[in-house]
Amino acid sequence: MRVPRTSRAVSTKLNLTPLIDVVFNLVIFFLVISHFSRGEAVNGVELPTATRGQQDESPHRLTITVQTDGVYLVAGKAVTTTEIEEMIAQANVVGADNFWVRIQGDRSAQYQLIEPIMLACARQAITNFGFDVLPETNKRGGGQP
Repeated sequence: MRVPRTSRAVSTKLNLTPLIDVVFNLVIFFLVISHFSRGEAVNGVELPTATRGQQDESPHRLTITVQTDGVYLVAGKAVTTTEIEEMIAQANVVGADNFWVRIQGDRSAQYQLIEPIMLACARQAITNFGFDVLPETNKRGGGQP
């Protein structure tokens, strides 16, 4: 008796579904990371934009966040203007030459909220202070270097 031979075609099927899932997960991951790395909102504060400026690289600084409702934050903790002045005075004793005060004021915050910080710096003879801002981009999509 003759043994029947069936010719089976060896076919290799490539399942792309897991690969597509991984690619979509990577796309979502990078979109989320790029959104957070833009730094448009710091502690819920929308920073103003500026055409010129320099990045502060000073290791010894006090960053004060000013919200529109008049709340001052230092390291995420709500403080008063007298506490801010005490912090500036203590840091000024340690090393006034390298000490910076950085103000992260919301773009819609009134000047009356920023002025007490500037006066506290003046009373402690701190001349190294500045404002955190976002770089302004051109309408054509390019940014200032």
